[in-house]
Amino acid sequence: MRRVQAVTFDLAGTLLHPRPSVGAIYARCARSHGIEADPARLEKDFPVAFRTADRSGDAKAFWQDVVARCFGPILPLSRRKAVFDSCWEAFAQPECWRLTAGARQTLAAVRFLGLRTAVLSNADARMRAVLQGHGLLSCFDEVVLSDESGKVKPHAEAFTAVAKKLGVPISGLVHVGDSMKEDAEGARDAGAIGLVVGSPAPERCLAVERLAEVPHAVRALITEGRTMGRFSRTVANMLAELSGRPAIRSRATQRPLKTMDDAVRDAIVRLRLDRPVPENSIVAHWAELLPPRLARRCAPLKVLEGGRLTVQCENAVVRSEAKFHEKAMLIKIRALPGCAEVKSIAFVSA
Repeated sequence: MRRVQAVTFDLAGTLLHPRPSVGAIYARCARSHGIEADPARLEKDFPVAFRTADRSGDAKAFWQDVVARCFGPILPLSRRKAVFDSCWEAFAQPECWRLTAGARQTLAAVRFLGLRTAVLSNADARMRAVLQGHGLLSCFDEVVLSDESGKVKPHAEAFTAVAKKLGVPISGLVHVGDSMKEDAEGARDAGAIGLVVGSPAPERCLAVERLAEVPHAVRALITEGRTMGRFSRTVANMLAELSGRPAIRSRATQRPLKTMDDAVRDAIVRLRLDRPVPENSIVAHWAELLPPRLARRCAPLKVLEGGRLTVQCENAVVRSEAKFHEKAMLIKIRALPGCAEVKSIAFVSA
């Protein structure tokens, strides 16, 4: 049976999104060189330009072709390089990217489960500066970008290479991304577990609607139904389906086998993760509960039995600073909807 040991994340479309949009950024860059372009049309044409661009060269050559195809004839050849250079530099800036809702909490929760984490993306070295600008580099044990490694998803080498860097077997890796082919199917075919966000699950893969649900699905794979050292039939069958083995059939019942999505949903219900919980209010108002400098370096995890809120801090120094605000935090938290049960806070280091 698989033992999950690490989780890798895609970047664009999964953890990060262009801000405000690719079309708006391209139009702004073109305008700085005296060319007017409709942001909505650029946004519409971008997916086709991205799919059809020449990938035989390096990252810069690829994106230069994307920009040229996206603008088409409205971009004169004499200004093509200048506009491309502006677009290239723009997407190296953290302010041109926004974090997916719940991204920080998702990464903190996955690490709190004791798992190693990494970026696995078909991106170039510019994304290191973007991750640094958003304070995310410290959230990962490794950052693997195809432009640096030469290994591109969905090829199996990309997944086996990151598993090797993390020091885990490929069977113990869960990869999270927004592409059914590059992320979910690529991970599955390499021997890992593919988990796609916002799309239906391909065969022998998992799916969640939102990034914030990833820790719940991973935790279900690790711990759901574990009793006396055994997994429940639901999870045993789910893992069997992931690895292509026959599911366990009970002689005492003729209940139909569940799909992968249904198995995960049932696991989430059993863990009571589908019900309104105080964590939702705390996460929504987190920036108001601590000074901004500390709030960015801490993450609320779970309200345990007895009303004790667990907060993960980046390190011991941050934990000590956060504890000074405990009384004020409790007053604010107990005033939030559904949070009257919170009685104390436990600050832990990452």
